[in-house]
Amino acid sequence: MLHLKVKKIIKNSGLSVTKNRASVLKVFIKLNKAIKLSDIKLAVKNIDRVTLFRILNTFLKKKIIHKIVLNNGSVLYALCNSSCSSKGQHIDDHIHFECSKCEDVICLNIPNYPTIDVPNFLFYNFNINATGICDNCNQSN
Repeated sequence: MLHLKVKKIIKNSGLSVTKNRASVLKVFIKLNKAIKLSDIKLAVKNIDRVTLFRILNTFLKKKIIHKIVLNNGSVLYALCNSSCSSKGQHIDDHIHFECSKCEDVICLNIPNYPTIDVPNFLFYNFNINATGICDNCNQSN
């Protein structure tokens, strides 16, 4: 089932399915959270660093994943939702929530995501990063 989902996502993005692309995408689907580059590299040990960067950049361009820059400068990558690639641009209308206990970063979709309209300014990207305790850590208390 996972293999079919991976193939579908890659093919729908106009890319050919390769073993390396499939391996990287499986990591995102299995973990279902934002991932550090070092964690991706650990999960796909057989892929060299240059190839991994090419795959990530291709996935970014094709709107399969998006990049998250946290307040401390850390960079993570997360799987985009299906509306991202279908609209031709990244739809980042969600909050990036960082748990201060487990340090996971989760993309949270919220209703009524704020918009900014400033005369004579054109916004390409608007990110909201939040910190706190995630549901899993809160439940374990």
